[in-house]
Amino acid sequence: MERKTAALLAYLAMEGETARGTLAGLLWPDSRDTTARNNLSQVLRRLKELLGVSGVEGRDTLCLCETVPVDARELARGGSTWTADAVGELLAGLVYEDCEALNDWLRGARARMLRMQQRALEARTLLEEGEGRLPAALETAQRMLQLEPTSEDAFRHLMRLHHRLGNRVAALQLWRQCEEVLQVELGMAPSATTRQLAHEIERSATPPPLGITPGRRALPLSVVHPPVLAGREREWARMEEAWEARHPLFLVGPPGAGKSRLMVDFARSRGRWLLLTARPGDFDVPYATHARSIRALLRQHPELVLEDWVRRELSRLLPELGGEPLPLPPPPEEKARFFAAIVHMLRRALREVAVLAFDDAHYSDPGSSELGLYIVAQTLEDTAHGRFPLLITSQRTDETVWNGARIRQAVDAGLAELIQLEPLDSEGVRTLLRGMEVPALEHMSEDLARYTGGNPLFVVETVRHLIESGAPEGSFPSALTPPARARAIIQKRLARLTPEALRLAQVLAVARSDMGLEQAAAALETPTERLMKAWRELEEAALVRGAWFSHDLVGEVLLADSPPALRELLAGRMARYRAPGKP
Repeated sequence: MERKTAALLAYLAMEGETARGTLAGLLWPDSRDTTARNNLSQVLRRLKELLGVSGVEGRDTLCLCETVPVDARELARGGSTWTADAVGELLAGLVYEDCEALNDWLRGARARMLRMQQRALEARTLLEEGEGRLPAALETAQRMLQLEPTSEDAFRHLMRLHHRLGNRVAALQLWRQCEEVLQVELGMAPSATTRQLAHEIERSATPPPLGITPGRRALPLSVVHPPVLAGREREWARMEEAWEARHPLFLVGPPGAGKSRLMVDFARSRGRWLLLTARPGDFDVPYATHARSIRALLRQHPELVLEDWVRRELSRLLPELGGEPLPLPPPPEEKARFFAAIVHMLRRALREVAVLAFDDAHYSDPGSSELGLYIVAQTLEDTAHGRFPLLITSQRTDETVWNGARIRQAVDAGLAELIQLEPLDSEGVRTLLRGMEVPALEHMSEDLARYTGGNPLFVVETVRHLIESGAPEGSFPSALTPPARARAIIQKRLARLTPEALRLAQVLAVARSDMGLEQAAAALETPTERLMKAWRELEEAALVRGAWFSHDLVGEVLLADSPPALRELLAGRMARYRAPGKP
């Protein structure tokens, strides 16, 4: 029912006033008209319960109430407030294969939404740049690229802005990244416009930073692109050993641990390499990850002649290969032949590649994950003799999709090596800060290590936050708003907690000090035995260590997101527990 409710909101936001019968037919195409209309009435009642007010108005035709804030509608109207929110795909993660007409509409609406998002972000980028707010324009352009990683417009904005801010090297790094991304994902070279911009940046001197709004400072290049291997010497050495042994590698770790940068830097050091990526929307679409990767490979190798049986099997993924495509997913009795065809094609297409890097594997759909491990097993001997590229895969450890079970199975079978990226120790944080070439930062290394828990991304984002606000004067501020990117990552981890574990975490945040289970139980008015499971959940989620958070950022995010009334309630209970005469 919630799936249909979301579709109803999205449709009305994008299309405006719509006949009740049209909506009922879209959402319940296989039901009789009376049944479909009754179902629609139930969805409308459910929506009112969720919102607390009527979200949709009308009788024969329906439309969204003006009082209901809906991002898609705001964007469709060209509202300026939309760009303050996170970008994302319309109805991300939802599929409507049981509603053919709705599914067809959604494909088109997602494309429209993407174009509107890009136009809105680009307009904001140009506005901020025109007003001289170059760091803000840079952040908005980065969101453009995040939304569509192959957008040349986004790459050009970023190149130009970095150059205007005095970061000529960063601008040229983005040019090289643009070349790689377009070649891997689309099998094409950048346009003449982008090449001309890169040429102009290459031959020009670095301009002085211009138009910086007071209170915000331009970020040094050493902060924008800090040394990736700070504190990762041991991991690099293990990767060298795996390279010599020709063992495929799994790099795993929490968000922000530096998996992608470590993988890419190592791959580049080995010679010719290829980068493939999984994307957040892949999980619900069978073999989506490999379909995109194989399509990109074939675009890069138009000279590749495939046997008829291989083309026939690949048509499950790529209907454009001709003929009547075979169904996907394949039936169990045909899966082995389907997998074999893909391995056969990869052996031919990757002959000259030294390293095949596969990033963000935690987003892979289950079929692609199974196929990926099959490829590792089937090419093990070829990899050992240098006839197949070394495969390096990176993925998060805190994603429920993989949860490490399949990786461990491959490692235990001797098919691969597993490298777990842990937080940087205090010396690693100090090395990272030293490489940023901002003298005041190194004196804050202990405070930054504690605040961020040694997570490299959190360190970088916190440093950027400090510099842009003009804070670093040699001492770490007593109060600091959590950086937006780090905050979003922590919020995602907190969202996975059970209600009891989240309440326990909120108590720790309000206490602002180490707290035992007995004290927490008193504050929550819950038996200690019940909280033991919640405490273990926090430990397994790497949110607490000992009797406190794994890093102060967790507590700061919890405090920022907790309603004031809840903070006051918990603080009052803890004060009563600690009052004289209390046991």
